[in-house]
Amino acid sequence: MRKKDKQIINLSEIKNASVVYLKNLRLSPIDFDLDYLDLILDLNKGTKVTLSLGSIEYQKLDSILTLLEDKDIAVHDKQGVQQLLKENKNLFNHFHRKEWTSL
Repeated sequence: MRKKDKQIINLSEIKNASVVYLKNLRLSPIDFDLDYLDLILDLNKGTKVTLSLGSIEYQKLDSILTLLEDKDIAVHDKQGVQQLLKENKNLFNHFHRKEWTSL
């Protein structure tokens, strides 16, 4: 990461956080681009910051979400990503369920 790519966000600036899994649009069965796993921070000033979580392990995600909750920041995980990772489930298989495309 280059220095100019860094952004410091004080925990006091975060209103809430959401864990979101987004399927990558695949038009071909040979498209191997990754899906997106993001942590979206909704800031008090009305802006949103999206942080890519990549292929994060359950323990790391759990630590991040616990830290946010300990600071009284509401954490939303409507898709149950945290639980799926805890159960060692493959997110791609869970969210695609044998689909060739996400249309």
